[in-house]
Amino acid sequence: MATYKNFASAHWRTLIAGVAAGVLLTGCAMTPNGRGGVLMGLDTAELFGTPISTFRLRDGTEGTLRKDPQGKYSIKLSQAFRVVPLANAITARVARVENVGERTVVIVETQERGCAYRYEVLAFQGTDVLQWTVGNCKDRPRVDVAADGKSLNIDFPNYNRLSRMIYTDNRLLNASVAVPPGVDTRAQPFADDALRGTGPAIAAMPAGNDSGRVIPAPPAAAPAPAAAPKTGSRASARARRQEPAARAATPAAISLPAPRAAAAAPAAPMIFQAEEIKPVVIDLRK
Repeated sequence: MATYKNFASAHWRTLIAGVAAGVLLTGCAMTPNGRGGVLMGLDTAELFGTPISTFRLRDGTEGTLRKDPQGKYSIKLSQAFRVVPLANAITARVARVENVGERTVVIVETQERGCAYRYEVLAFQGTDVLQWTVGNCKDRPRVDVAADGKSLNIDFPNYNRLSRMIYTDNRLLNASVAVPPGVDTRAQPFADDALRGTGPAIAAMPAGNDSGRVIPAPPAAAPAPAAAPKTGSRASARARRQEPAARAATPAAISLPAPRAAAAAPAAPMIFQAEEIKPVVIDLRK
């Protein structure tokens, strides 16, 4: 009987130890301490918090935006212990995910006290993360990815210009550029929830315009040819005498230059004084 009790006790100890190990493995997180080191503690967001949304990285792994019971937001990748904290956020959502170059760029829209729109730009490559904080607190930016997929523009309105953040080659550059044709910096909102431009509404066609089709007018009737004068008549002779004088009075045709080709499309706005914004570098393996 004592042997059975000892066996049961050992079994429960093993089970409790296994559960504790599982909790430690899944419920531990390391966060930066602000002095170059990390703090290790219980990951309450993983154990008791609420997952807000997930996103997939280029390598197939997943990241999760979470909120812990105290209302703090953070991002954690699968297969990583360390988390990316969003320390000052009182709300957060993943607004855009794009693969740019070798990294996956995740733009998280947050709200802070006294700041309605703040953005965390996170560039992931495996467990290596580059983090920038941008925003003017009053506008959503328009985000566009280059056709070759190697750079990404984040545009904020700035009076009669654009404040442009350019992510490329693991760097974020800040520059002031001219406003491209068709962009209204006074548009409210400047971008939608997905950080895409909200262009001007298309004006409705006026009634009776047949869906906007243009129907050309019928060609004008060609004038009837003048009747040829009768040969040998007095009118014919008079016309022959007046013909040289008429030719002399007619001015020579003026040679006009050929019409110029349509103007080329406007070039991309020139960028002056681009300044690099230094990132916070996080290694999620440590």
